This record gives sequence, C-alpha cells and structure tokens, in this order.
Amino acid sequence: MNSGNRIRIALYTQLSFVAEGLAAVFRTHADLELVACRDGLSGTLDCLKSTRPDVLLVHLPSGVKLSELQEIRAADSRCQIVLWGQELEGEFAFQAIRLGVRGILPGNVSIDDLLAALRNVHQGALCFEKDLLESMLSQKRVALTQRQGQILSLVAQGLKNKEIAFSLGITEGTVKVYLYKLFQKLGMNDRLDMALYGRKNLFSGQLGLERIKDAGPPAVLPSLCLMAMARKQPVVALAH
Repeated sequence: MNSGNRIRIALYTQLSFVAEGLAAVFRTHADLELVACRDGLSGTLDCLKSTRPDVLLVHLPSGVKLSELQEIRAADSRCQIVLWGQELEGEFAFQAIRLGVRGILPGNVSIDDLLAALRNVHQGALCFEKDLLESMLSQKRVALTQRQGQILSLVAQGLKNKEIAFSLGITEGTVKVYLYKLFQKLGMNDRLDMALYGRKNLFSGQLGLERIKDAGPPAVLPSLCLMAMARKQPVVALAH
C-alpha cells in the first residue's frame, strides 16, 4: 500500500516507551503511519503546520490543558484530535468535545480498539465511551465566565485569596465577591469542596492553570451507534 493511502498519525507524548511501542505497532499495519512524535506543545504545533497529519493522538498522562487543545485546534483545523490514556469526566471532557476533539479513549483500551478508533475517527466518526457520554448528558451544566474559571482553577491549585488577587491583577475584595458568587453557582459552601470540584472538572494530567470560556449550550451530537470493544462499549456518533 502506498503512503498516499495511509492514515498519517502524529503522537503527543512525553513517554518514550509509549512512542516506541506505538511505532512498532503501526509498522505491522499497512494503513497506519506514525509520521511524527513530539513531547511538548510547541513541537506539536510546529508538527501540525509542517507535517499536516490526518490524526493527532494526544497521550493524556503527559498533561494537557484546554487552552492547549484550543491552540492545537487552531494550528490545523483539518487534523482530527483523539485523547488517550486517562479517564476523563465532567467539564474537561465536555469542553474538549466542544473544542473539536473527536475521540476520548481510556488508558486500558486494547491495541485493537485503539487502532479501530483511529480508523473510525479518520472516517469522520466520534469515538467516546458510553459511560462518559451518558455522564455528560446527565450532568447538570454549570456555565462559568472566563474570570470565574480562572479563579476556580487557582483555588483548585491551593492559592489563597491574596495570591489569587496578585495572579489576576485584581483586589482581594474582588476575589471574595467572585468566590461568593461561585459558591452560590456551584451550590457549595466549603473551599475544599470547590478545590476538589475544580481539580475534577478543569484539569487533565499533571498540569495546572486553566481558563474556560462561557460554556453555553451543549453541543448537539448526531445520531448514535455502538462500536463493540473488548472491555467497554464506547459510543461512536457518525458525522453527517
């Protein structure tokens, strides 16, 4: 099979053994080609612009932020993005899908199912676990402004009001006002609960500061069909 018929895949990971393992797997499949592997955001952005892969596979344990996904999407709107290697839930997964991520795969996905997902995404499908999609559809949406998202992320990192004020260039009193409104919006009255909520919903991997924009209504997914997998059944929504 000539290279023109292959699915050209770029990998974003900081773990060399992951890159080496996938490269070895792809060499046994004539329709798949690992064209590049990068261990940082800047290298990944350069790769998207120069190599123009069909699919970008982002290894989540390397750590990724929503703002980075937005930069990746902007660098090459044609390239399909698949997140892999970690359970995701809550606001992060929802916002990632809104940014154009086409698949979210857990770390325990089998090699055969990973390759099948890459092929399906390349063909225009959306690949998500059934449990993840059901969780997002049943979860009450909390629309945060950009400033509220900034403050929530800083609280989740353990910063105190004075430190948050300094970081954002606002007064400590203004921070208190924002926190009061956040407590009301989230239905909480404990700072630790808010920090745990922020860690659960805003972060992936080990990285920190994140900003989220107004959430707005959830994206409307096309009709759904199931693609059987070894351990779980992800939902694949076929694109129109």
